[in-house]
Amino acid sequence: MKKLLIAALAAASFVMVPALGSEAHAFPPIRDNGMISKLQKERQDEANKALVVNFWNEVFNKHNASIIDTAVGDVYTQHSPGFADGKEAFRTAIIGFLKEFPESTAEIKRVAADGDLVFIHNHIKMNESDRGQSAVDIFRVENGKIVEHWDIIQDVPEKAENNNTMF
Repeated sequence: MKKLLIAALAAASFVMVPALGSEAHAFPPIRDNGMISKLQKERQDEANKALVVNFWNEVFNKHNASIIDTAVGDVYTQHSPGFADGKEAFRTAIIGFLKEFPESTAEIKRVAADGDLVFIHNHIKMNESDRGQSAVDIFRVENGKIVEHWDIIQDVPEKAENNNTMF
């Protein structure tokens, strides 16, 4: 609540307060000590995370490739070597992948955002019996659309040299 109050006060160029008489006195604007921009950044990070999480779950867990129409920008740069650049190339590849692996899932384990970048740590499985892969996917968001993607993927081994999981 305090952050919202600070934001509202800083948004006004001045505050008029009635004096004892009929005059109003203008107070100087509140100086932004970083709270306003921090609040705006937090809101943008949350909006970017929501966009990417919704996109991810629609495509890889609900197998709904039509979300690409609204969530991906017209210009789409792909850094994953298995996919070509471009929105249409991405759509075609995803539709092919989903047809080939109709039981596939990609469960999000963690998500974080920093400005225009959203990071998803996920567990990809081609079917229920698959040990799967651990992946980190990085998306760049611009004007409410996903416009760039990177990924790092590692097979989940049968046996590890430690007792830690990949998730």
